[in-house]
Formats: sequence, structure tokens, C-alpha cells
Amino acid sequence: MAFYNILASIFLVFNIYSQTQEIDSLIANKNYLLAEKIIVSSIETNPNNELLIKKLGDCYGYMKDWDNAIIQYRKLVKIDNNNAIYNYKLGGTLAAKAKDANKFKSLGLINEGKKYLIKSIDLNNKNKEAIWALIQIFTELPQLLGGSKSIALQYANDLEQISLIDGLFSKKYIYEFKNDNEMANIYVNKLIDNLDSFSQQYEYNYLNLSIGELCYNSKVELDKGIFHLSLYIKNYTSRDRTSPDYAYYLLSKIHFYKNDIYSAKEQLDNAIAYYKTNKIENNSLYKQMMKFKDNIQK
Repeated sequence: MAFYNILASIFLVFNIYSQTQEIDSLIANKNYLLAEKIIVSSIETNPNNELLIKKLGDCYGYMKDWDNAIIQYRKLVKIDNNNAIYNYKLGGTLAAKAKDANKFKSLGLINEGKKYLIKSIDLNNKNKEAIWALIQIFTELPQLLGGSKSIALQYANDLEQISLIDGLFSKKYIYEFKNDNEMANIYVNKLIDNLDSFSQQYEYNYLNLSIGELCYNSKVELDKGIFHLSLYIKNYTSRDRTSPDYAYYLLSKIHFYKNDIYSAKEQLDNAIAYYKTNKIENNSLYKQMMKFKDNIQK
């Protein structure tokens, strides 16, 4: 009997492993609805499987179904309250939901999100994504509602100790948001000075966009800018704050600056097509794209 129990356990583990591979493939190809269906079916027979619950939460997050994502992440935190990743995912998703909520609900969601993000960092002080989330919250939240530039900069200092590129970009972001152009330019120059060391593919997709934007705005290392903007588009998910139409637009501008008119037109067409197909609400960017299109065609 013990032998058959062992065989059954091995079969169960193998079955879950093969299912997770299929789920990962579907999520990588942005086939979220089918992935959700398979995960929900698997969870019916494995209701406390943390890996499946996490993947279901991630799947809902990619679809911006914040309520269902939060339900799954709350389950994970209840199972393991001292897991840094679970606390980060719950905190980050609560903060994401706050952006879509009304002002009264938003503050409560943000404060609850901060609690879990801070705990995530307490459990793992090298959790860059959690630190970034807190930097954005403390920077963007008005001071009367709990925002704090000084706390954001403290987290940015911590981040710089872990990763130079993250730290410099986070400080540039803080000062730009606060309209302190003098300080922002100091960090732009520091980033340019260190640009040669920023050559890898970054898991945090925001950095790919930031490097590409920096290269275009400063007119330096343009090929590096093309590389990272292309990576941003390739790795884009709905969790990213900036839609790919902007990255396509920057690619078009870089190619135009390099006098590659064919590629500039191609990338601008991609930008406009993505904007229209996905019904992006950014009239300012659309006007810039159409004005640039007129310039290219002259």
C-alpha cells in the first residue's frame, strides 16, 4: 500500500509540473483566459497548492482583474504570512486597484497596500520591485494623504545600494515628478556617465523603457536605446504603467534622428496602430504622433 501511495504522490507532482509548464507557456503568449481556465480546474483538486494559487493571481493581474487577483494573493498571505513575495504581490495589487477606485476607497487601498509592501521589504530588504512600488506611492501621493518626498528618497537610497541603475532612475523619477529640474538633470548626467554598464536585460520592464527614453532624450547610445525599447515592447504586460505605443513612438524618433526614414515610418505606424487598436486614452501623445507623421512625410 505504501508503494502505491508513493507512486500516486509522484504522479500528482508530475501532473502539476506538466500543467504549470503549459500554464507558463499560455501566460507568456498572453493567452490569459485559457490559462485561467486550466488553473481553476487544477485548483479544484489542489485547493491549497501555493504555486497554482500564485499563478492564478498573476493571471488575473495581467488581465487587470484586480479584485480576483487580490482574493488569490490574500489566500497566499494567509497560508504563509512571512513570505516576502506574497506580501509584495498583495500590496502591489492593492495599490494598482487604488488607481481605478474612487478617492474615498483609493486611500484605504493604498494604505493597506503600503502595509504589505513594507512587510515584504522587512522580510527581504533586497526586494527591488517592492521598494520601487513604495517609492512611487510616497512620491505620487499628496503630503496631506501620506505622501513624502523624503521617505521616497530614503527608499531610493536603499535601492541604489542594491542596484545602481534602479537607484539613479528612481531619484530621477522623484525629482522629475516634483518638478525639480535641476536635481533631475544631475541624475540624468549620472545615468549617462554609467550608461555603458547598463547592458543587460532587466526583469523590471520599466528600466528598459527608461533606458530607451534616456538614450533618445540625451541623443547618446542610440542603438542601446533601440535595444531596450524593443525589449520593453516584447516583454510588455498590462502590469506595466506605459503602453507600447509610446515605446514605438520613441523608436520612430530614434530612427528618424539616425536618418533611417523607412524604419522611422514603420515604427510610427506601429505606434499609431497600437494606439487605435487598444483605444489608448492619451490625446497628447496621439497629437505628437500625428504631428511627427506630417514631418516625416514632408
